[in-house]
Amino acid sequence: MKFSWLGFLLCISTFAYPQVPNAKDILKQTLAACDNLKTAKYVLRKKERLINGTLRESEAIIKLNVHPYKAYVYSVFPNPGAEVLYVAGSNSGNALVNPNKFPFINLNLSPFSPILREDQHHTSLDLGFAYITSVIKNNIRQNENYFYGSLVYEGETEWNKRSCYRISINNKNFGYIEYTVQPGENITTIAIKRNISDYMILSVNSGLKGYHDVKGGQVIKIPNSYAKQILLYVDKATLLPLGQYIYDDKGLFEEYELSSFILNPLFQPEEFTAAWKDYHF
Repeated sequence: MKFSWLGFLLCISTFAYPQVPNAKDILKQTLAACDNLKTAKYVLRKKERLINGTLRESEAIIKLNVHPYKAYVYSVFPNPGAEVLYVAGSNSGNALVNPNKFPFINLNLSPFSPILREDQHHTSLDLGFAYITSVIKNNIRQNENYFYGSLVYEGETEWNKRSCYRISINNKNFGYIEYTVQPGENITTIAIKRNISDYMILSVNSGLKGYHDVKGGQVIKIPNSYAKQILLYVDKATLLPLGQYIYDDKGLFEEYELSSFILNPLFQPEEFTAAWKDYHF
């Protein structure tokens, strides 16, 4: 029997030098994992930089059904016991809110209501991974070669007691441009159209008092992309980005950590109704 020394050496080389994970491959698998998510239950801890420059911290327990979109939020802090229930196609498009404080009655509010959006970067429609994946996919569509050139694999690490890949998306061209508001637009519709943060638009336009405080023909400043840097901790077991850290030109803009994560739990239909036994609506 002939023995191939070359084959032997190649096997030794492959064994001795395992292939380093590729950021592009990891991200593609992550996007697929996010798209395939059906349900989830987790604790969401977040920090968001407010217009005054301070970081607002909060924690909530989340139940999520992706399609059709259903979400239940239980606030741990800063307002313990407050609850939000949103089910797409019901309640006239409103969220049911138990504020757990004065006026101590349930409220039916649009997810875009100033009450629900006070000191919040996002709405209850943005839970899970659909928002971050839409940002990433939009950046890929705009300039695929530049985007993948901005990806960096930063190694494996333990994050929140999970083994994770750490990858970063670095946009050296991040900055601000002038934008002329079109008739009928508001800050949120502009942000949705351009896949940027409406809260960031408010932050960089000191004269704006709210998301509807613009009119056609007005020139405002907007970011040219969602972030200067996005740092992701991708759980090796689920390939989901359980840690998300977003930076602009001033530093940390928002931070989202999903812990105690349960992938695709089986919810009872009643768990997305106000009558569920554990809720206090």
